[in-house]
Amino acid sequence: MKVMIFGAHPDDYEIGMGGTIKKMAEQGHDVNLFLFSNPGNDNLRIKEAQQAADILGAEFEFMNIPSEEVKYSRDLINKFDELIDKHNPDEIYTHWVHDSHQDHRVLTECLITSTRKNTISLYMYSQTVPGGIVPYNFKAQVFVDITDQIDYKVKSIEAHITQIKKHGHGWVEGIISRDRLHGYQIKTKYCETFEVVRLLK
Repeated sequence: MKVMIFGAHPDDYEIGMGGTIKKMAEQGHDVNLFLFSNPGNDNLRIKEAQQAADILGAEFEFMNIPSEEVKYSRDLINKFDELIDKHNPDEIYTHWVHDSHQDHRVLTECLITSTRKNTISLYMYSQTVPGGIVPYNFKAQVFVDITDQIDYKVKSIEAHITQIKKHGHGWVEGIISRDRLHGYQIKTKYCETFEVVRLLK
């Protein structure tokens, strides 16, 4: 199976679904990570993203969308159209459309439009941590047991050393605590959740 996973910024998809990424790679799927933009144009953050991708066993590509182009537009949607046509995935994963960060929402809105032919399953992972409080509820519809992959998820997040320095280790603990809560809900230890936009079988 071919999978495309999108994150607006370095560390986003590791936070939302790092365990699932590792699990899909272990299962032999073709897993490709796409980084949308790089706030501040910090090259160190791109290196951290590559290191995290290596830990999770996935391919990594930086789209390098300039900050001034991060808006819902025909030009940006065309870029996604071309990328999706090139890779021809079975599944796409992206941010929650109600995430509090505007770049996260723009990315997902573009992807919803770019998959308008309804030939690709589309999923959204939980709001990125840290994130603001929003007047919406994430609908957890798909639960993925990542108990065996949790250590890889932690290592992939810790590869983002700049963000560890910025947020502290409590940041990582908060992310993993959410996975622990979802694991408890399905009687396992750690779990990641997804909201379905479109599920094709």
